[in-house]
Amino acid sequence: MHTRTTALPAPAFRRLGDNTWHDKAACIGLDPDVADQLFFPTPRARRDIAQAKVLCTQCPVRRICLDAALESESLYGIRGGLTETERRPLHHQLDRRLDGDRVDAALRGMDVHLSGAERAAVARLAYLHGFTAEQLAWTLKVSEDWATDLLRNAHLEIEDRDRYWDETHGQDQPTDDAACGTTTVSGHLGQAIDRNSLGEAA
Repeated sequence: MHTRTTALPAPAFRRLGDNTWHDKAACIGLDPDVADQLFFPTPRARRDIAQAKVLCTQCPVRRICLDAALESESLYGIRGGLTETERRPLHHQLDRRLDGDRVDAALRGMDVHLSGAERAAVARLAYLHGFTAEQLAWTLKVSEDWATDLLRNAHLEIEDRDRYWDETHGQDQPTDDAACGTTTVSGHLGQAIDRNSLGEAA
C-alpha cells in the first residue's frame, strides 16, 4: 500500500525578497576589492573571469544566484557562473520559462518570481481548482478585477479546448474534475467558484 506524504523537498529557488542565500555563497567573505575585480572584470581580464568561474563552480547557491540576476534584470558582472554576455540570451528568454515547481509553489502560497508563462499557467490551474478571484489576486499579487479577467480568460480557453475535443473526438471526452461546473479545493483555498457564472459574465 502506498501512502502519500505532504512533506516536500525544499525548492531550488528563493522566495521574493529573500536574500538569505547570500550567506551560503562561495564568494561570501571575499575582500570587497577582490570581489569587484573578480566579478566585475573588464572584458579582456580573462584571468579574473576564469578565477570567478572556478569559484562559482564550487558554489552551492549558483543556480539561485543566476535566477536572481535574471529576475532582477541584473545585466552586469558575473552571476551564477556566467558573464553578462553569456547571460544576455537568458534574459531575453526568461518570460517564456515554464517551471512546474514554481507554478506549484505559487499555488501553495509561496511568494516566488513567476515568468509570464508561469503566471498564465497559475491562472489556468487556479481556474481548474476552483479559486475565487480574491484567492487568485492574493496568489499573483494583482487586483481582484485583474484576477477576474484571468479566470474568465481561462474559462474561455478551456471551453474552446473542450469544444475542439468534442468536434474532433465525438462525445468520448475524458472525464475529470474540470468537467464539473463547480469545484473546491482543500485548506484555506476551500471556497467554491461557479465556473458557469464566468461564462455569463464574459
